[in-house]
Amino acid sequence: MTEIEKLRREIDSIDEEIAKSLRRRIEVAQAMGRMKEGAIYDPVREFALMERLRNLCPDVDAKALDAIYREVISLCRAVQRQLRAACMGPAGSFSQEATVKALGSHVDVVFVDGPQGVFDAIVRERADLGVVPVENTTEGTVYASLDAFSTAPQDIRILSEVRLPIAHMLATWQTSIDEVDEVHSHPQALAQCRLWLGTNLPRARQIPASSTSAAAASVKGQRGKAAICSRLAAEIHGLDIAMEHIEDQPHNTTRFWVVGRQPNKPFPRNKTSILFNVPHKPGTLFEALEPFYEARLNLTLIQSRPLPGNPFEYNFFVDFEGDASDEVVAKTLEKIKSRSARFRLLGSYPCLG
Repeated sequence: MTEIEKLRREIDSIDEEIAKSLRRRIEVAQAMGRMKEGAIYDPVREFALMERLRNLCPDVDAKALDAIYREVISLCRAVQRQLRAACMGPAGSFSQEATVKALGSHVDVVFVDGPQGVFDAIVRERADLGVVPVENTTEGTVYASLDAFSTAPQDIRILSEVRLPIAHMLATWQTSIDEVDEVHSHPQALAQCRLWLGTNLPRARQIPASSTSAAAASVKGQRGKAAICSRLAAEIHGLDIAMEHIEDQPHNTTRFWVVGRQPNKPFPRNKTSILFNVPHKPGTLFEALEPFYEARLNLTLIQSRPLPGNPFEYNFFVDFEGDASDEVVAKTLEKIKSRSARFRLLGSYPCLG
């Protein structure tokens, strides 16, 4: 037996051990499922597991390790109970990609029209969880998500955050790039690829679509037309990827919130999000924000949105580093609450990266 044959046999043996361990993990998950009551999505435990495995295997690519175990966790969660997650559609959207990144592929996806539809799906019990875009590094805050959250029931909270690199593909139906005379996509995607389109397809008409995935569906079977969409959308609609990564900003990223009705768990590196408004008087916003400075808490987002029914008054959304159960953070939030006309804790949650 040659040395390479010996190594192949060793690999086969290791693969069998992995498969047996996976089977055992599924069996234990089934047993736990029979004992559990209520929620089965536990982002804090999942984040801690990923962190522990990265520390155990420092020489293994962290993203690859996360991707493998995300699917293992998703599979084991599904044998307890299949989760339903609402996100903006249609199929192939970046929101679907974010849903898979956060929850794995063993989840039933419920497609809705917009952020408000995500919250409505949870309220109407069509979905256990929802995934909404919050902020893009190029286009800024997704106001529709904040507005939908401001009117959502009090028991819906942020459970985790996932960040998705936005990679735009030029997808076609049996068409070379030289034959493209129309490019279909969402206006935001067209804007994010403006320089590339101007340089490489200056004569092609740009046709706006309701979403990148709808654009992919519209060019299926149409020679001479292309869509700017995700890799997933291209795969779903059987399109060829004529060019990868045509976005003008290579670090274009969108962060999404996973929202639901289960309680948050404390974690040392959680972020916390709050919503508040203050009386329409001089100095009230400064007074509400002052406790953050006094406690040396780092703000990662502050955004104002019009307060419905109160012209030229605003809700303020704030994200900061820290967990609401921490003593310093809890005291800070109490001070802010006492200085606000309305205060809502939106959640303390891990960021899944």
